[in-house]
Amino acid sequence: MYISKIRMQNFRCFCDTSVEFYEGLNVFIGENNSGKTTVLKALQLIFDNSVSKKLSIDDFYKGISSFDEPPQITITISIQETESEKIEDKAVVATWLTKLNSPCEATLTYKYFLPETDLEEYKKELNERDQSLISEWDILERFLQRYVSRIYAGNPISKNRVESEYLEKFDCTFLDALRNVENSIYNGKNSLLKNVLNYFLDYNLKSSIKKLEQDLEDTDSKAKLDECLTKLECCRNEFRGQSKDLLDSIRGRLDTGHILSLVESTGASVCGKPDIEGELSESDILSTLKLIIKSNSGMQIPIFNNGLGYNNLIYISLVLSNLEIITSDHFGENAKIFPILLIEEPEAHLHPALQYNFLRFLKEEIKNKNISRQIFVTTHSTHITAAVGLDSIICMESHKDHILARYPSLVFSDKPDDIESKKYIERYLDATKSNMLFSKGVIFVEGLAEQLLVPRLAEYRSLPLDKCHIAVVGVGGSTFKHFIKLFGGGIDENNKNYTLSKRVSCIVDVDPQKIPIEGRNRRWKKCWPFEVGQNLDSYEYKPISSVITNLEEALSKSNTENVKIFYNKTQKGKTLEYDLAFENKDSPLLVSGSVEISKDVSALIESSSLTPEDKSKAIFAAFYLESVEDTKGSMAFELANNLINNFNLSEGSLEFNLPLHIKNAISWVCRGVCNEPQ
Repeated sequence: MYISKIRMQNFRCFCDTSVEFYEGLNVFIGENNSGKTTVLKALQLIFDNSVSKKLSIDDFYKGISSFDEPPQITITISIQETESEKIEDKAVVATWLTKLNSPCEATLTYKYFLPETDLEEYKKELNERDQSLISEWDILERFLQRYVSRIYAGNPISKNRVESEYLEKFDCTFLDALRNVENSIYNGKNSLLKNVLNYFLDYNLKSSIKKLEQDLEDTDSKAKLDECLTKLECCRNEFRGQSKDLLDSIRGRLDTGHILSLVESTGASVCGKPDIEGELSESDILSTLKLIIKSNSGMQIPIFNNGLGYNNLIYISLVLSNLEIITSDHFGENAKIFPILLIEEPEAHLHPALQYNFLRFLKEEIKNKNISRQIFVTTHSTHITAAVGLDSIICMESHKDHILARYPSLVFSDKPDDIESKKYIERYLDATKSNMLFSKGVIFVEGLAEQLLVPRLAEYRSLPLDKCHIAVVGVGGSTFKHFIKLFGGGIDENNKNYTLSKRVSCIVDVDPQKIPIEGRNRRWKKCWPFEVGQNLDSYEYKPISSVITNLEEALSKSNTENVKIFYNKTQKGKTLEYDLAFENKDSPLLVSGSVEISKDVSALIESSSLTPEDKSKAIFAAFYLESVEDTKGSMAFELANNLINNFNLSEGSLEFNLPLHIKNAISWVCRGVCNEPQ
């Protein structure tokens, strides 16, 4: 079984929101205040016995519109059957079932409410209050001390309270973001470290005994079992003897007669003479052990002097070991059957490589069912999302008055092109590209030059993309089609509910092409925009690239409104470099070499239908593109630097014009996120 869904009503930032979960690993991402931590808190309210079930006024949703009835907080958990269901699982949830058909479904409901006995008094105070002085929230806060919490099993209408013995079969461990774990791992006096050490004492022998006890019909197994039991008892007897000798040695060094001399003087020895006695158990010895760090050079340092990041990993390792312990036969009928691990921002104190490796480890461990049944993680780290892939990610998106959960992995259908798209995205979802999952909007561009320049160009529109939380992601011309599916472009209507709803601008080069009408080995080749249509007897022309036409077709079929394609529609455009040069003829901000355009290109420009002014611009643009063709990356670095320096000049800055499609792409993706200049 696994926790398949949670519904939160009137709880913190949620009015009425449902979030579906994956089996195994669930990674929540999203901007601040999008409800990630609240989901973990909601799970704790039901499954974590150490958490108080009493809530505060700040735990109520602030958008409650009516107080005619006392507001209540409701959290509903759905637990669904899996293919590899265990008998123990079914026994625990048997009385919680709300759906009997396969897959079966059980329900737990947490309610925080005002009892009916206080309802009349609540309404009286609400109606008789001085509305100018006392708000509805003030009345709610007055009655909050009378609120009670209940956890119901099955249909909540029946109000059958959950059996504690079955709920205790679930274990919920929460690791918060502001964790300082040294005290938890310093020495064996701490219950966590002590439990782990105690469990792994004589671990090999105890494991062998457990394995052999399952095959008692075999004569050899019986003999080996007796041998192992004898060894274990010998180890324990040896310790008892050693501990007794140690205590006797200590007692021999104590002058008990002097210590207790006053006992006789006071007359306290009439009923018997006091003496010193004691035992030293294995558990007592474990309590004296403490963790240290041995460096490769052989140096030993205390755990307090170790780095916070590594200490966090050590602590989490102990927690995972403890999960293995509490679910083992070692606890008999008290063993947990459903451990849940909640981790808030595992990136705390961890550098990117450790973040990546840690999440890959968790992903593999839970896949092999070696540790917790389900793990819930919240994060702002692009390195973590890159490590886990799409299948574990849940995006929490804030809208004007509500929050929605989105599921990138469920966007894709079983069709071959969708399968290909998903594989492609997961292959290239590195820390840079996964930034698009955290942003408020995305600009997809074709290459490195665009990635460097578009943020600088946006500043000339007074729309700084970093402050607007807009990600600029380079995806390559032919791969736009894969990435836009995450945002609803070119997918089945049935999968639209899973897509990310943020705005996406795709800036695409026009890249006109031509192909000979006759001849062998005919293929499309790039051409100049002023060349299109000049020689129709010999060539067929495409004024815009097939990338643009394919994207527009995909978007029109899927009726996607939040993804738009932006390209130069003037029939004078080619690439970003060409378009910038065309709009900024002779600008000293443009860096170029000393290449001259060929006479053939000059002749094509002169014979085109361009106006004299546009011909002059085309000559400069062609010259500029030719000069930077082999150094686009370095050109972009230099131009970006020039644009920054020019923009920051208090006076004397040079004008720099943006192509219309670049302006529109930036303005559109920022709409509703940043205030566009008038």
